[in-house]
Amino acid sequence: MPISTSQSTPRQVADFAYRAEVDGLRAVAVVPVVLFHAGLPWLSGGYVGVDVFFVISGYLITSIILAEQSEGRFSIAAFYERRARRILPALFLVMLACLPFAWWWMTPHHLKSLAQSMVAATWFVPNLYFFLKNGYFETDADEKPLIHTWSLGVEEQYYIAFPWLVMACRRFGPGMLGTMIAVTAIVSLVASEWAAHFHPVGNFYLAPTRAWELALGSLLAMAAIHDLPRMPLGLARRNLLSMAGLAMIIVPMFAYGPATLFPGLHALAPTVGAALVIGFARADTLVGRLLSWRPMVGIGLVSYSIYLWHQPLFAFARLYSTGKPAPWLLGVLTLTSLALAGLTWRFVELPFRDRHRFDRRRIFTLALSGSVALCIFGLVGHFTEGLPGRLKPEQREILAYGEQPENQKAGFAPSPCFLAPGENSAALGRCIDHAEARGPSVFLWGDSHASHLYPGLHRQLADTTKFSYVTASACPPLVTGESGLGSACRDFNRAALARIIHDRPDSVILAAVWGNYRWAELAATLAALKENGIQKIEVVGPVPRWNPSLPVVIARFRVNFAELPIRTRLGLDVSTQLLDAQMRQFCHEHGVQYISPYASLCNNDGCVIRVGQDIASMLQWDVSHLTRRGSEYLMARIRPQSM
Repeated sequence: MPISTSQSTPRQVADFAYRAEVDGLRAVAVVPVVLFHAGLPWLSGGYVGVDVFFVISGYLITSIILAEQSEGRFSIAAFYERRARRILPALFLVMLACLPFAWWWMTPHHLKSLAQSMVAATWFVPNLYFFLKNGYFETDADEKPLIHTWSLGVEEQYYIAFPWLVMACRRFGPGMLGTMIAVTAIVSLVASEWAAHFHPVGNFYLAPTRAWELALGSLLAMAAIHDLPRMPLGLARRNLLSMAGLAMIIVPMFAYGPATLFPGLHALAPTVGAALVIGFARADTLVGRLLSWRPMVGIGLVSYSIYLWHQPLFAFARLYSTGKPAPWLLGVLTLTSLALAGLTWRFVELPFRDRHRFDRRRIFTLALSGSVALCIFGLVGHFTEGLPGRLKPEQREILAYGEQPENQKAGFAPSPCFLAPGENSAALGRCIDHAEARGPSVFLWGDSHASHLYPGLHRQLADTTKFSYVTASACPPLVTGESGLGSACRDFNRAALARIIHDRPDSVILAAVWGNYRWAELAATLAALKENGIQKIEVVGPVPRWNPSLPVVIARFRVNFAELPIRTRLGLDVSTQLLDAQMRQFCHEHGVQYISPYASLCNNDGCVIRVGQDIASMLQWDVSHLTRRGSEYLMARIRPQSM
């Protein structure tokens, strides 16, 4: 996030002296980020404010280094001392402030995650941690108090490498440094555009695909040495360029969203826009005067602390609430983050930048001791699995229910009719109930989301229906195998299709985690079944999906199980409703029957989470798999209308 601009610079590089409009640009960047995290739907691209910060940081870091180098006073130790003064005191304060709320309100799952992220943030790798854990736009990302520190990781990693590059290029002159930065920017941008299509999570979080944004700011700083942004442009042209730059920042904040491939070429608009504003929005331009307006500058000065405080406030509000926090509450928390930022800037940031109060030795000592203390807590939280002893016995019982293998297995078809990954399908011929029944025949085929339908179907079909079932973990009923399915899955599906063709059941039921696969392959499966005489095909859509899991969601209610609401939206993945609608339309277009668990279990008040007074009546034991009770409850509701 932003660095200090209050340091004076030598006359040779006076262009790097304090500029109020750059602090105003920080305000333009931080406010949309905060409002985006508050959940404002019309600001779906507010996250691009972080990219603006990257350009500002690259510009200012390079400006300071080149200014000091021109006077022969640049040193690596002084550089890292300045970074420690700027970044660590406020960061450590915010992480410490999270601890009591984590103790009171977090489930073990969440506290373990927080503990791990604290260790990562302390050692400058939070972006790597969140890359390995999940995506920025995942539903439960809003409940992670430190997820926003990923951007600090990117900047800190750039800070670690960049000064050494400057030192290495010093003997060859500024031309070599400029060339190296330009090459880095081009390679990084190309890598980012490629990764946007093939590795979007890594593209978002990792420094190699973000470096070009900071490098753009570095190139701008080098150009400023030679007055390139102001050569020979008059006021009218500088007004035009700076206004265009501001528009390039603001428009993506409304036009982009979670589905935008980002960063990559889409990030060029806000980053180039930021460069244009920095380069041409001087005090005599319209944009310069707007950004130099005192309230804008004031927000910009405390923008780092605003950024640090806002996400923990929002995350703990979401963790504490049994539903979506009210807009008024998020508004109050937004103002609270501004107030806390002002206090932090006055009583933490400014004092720790004062070398008379904290010399280099004290700064490094405090940085090391703070890092060690936070790491100790992080390791304790990790190795104790989130300090579960804090919870009430019933909360621990709820969480344990979802982790017990016997409860998990109870919701699936019996072995060997539910194959683990890599198991062969030799025993599939024995996977049949009521083989002598004279009624209609039903065949269930799919992955674990087919297998968890078995207990309910077994009960509903009783002894009147010949019921065959072949299911395999992480193996959807797709005959083409184009979704990267392994050889064992392809062999399984070939064997399943051959058996269906041989048995000619009256009805085939297909179920899978459809959102993970290409629907064109499902269309090919439907065509193969129809070509072989299967007249009735039923596709089962998605069940409700919870983040991080239904037992964790229930444990967060802090009430007795029997007093829980029957339905809730707390922790519900809203994308399931969209997938359900898309699947319904897909099945209608392909002439097959669609069965909607989502429509059977959910309404405007949320989705059913329990069907009785005891813990064993939970409908799902993890993110999306049904328990035995859940399977029986669901099948009892949908069978009369579908089978």
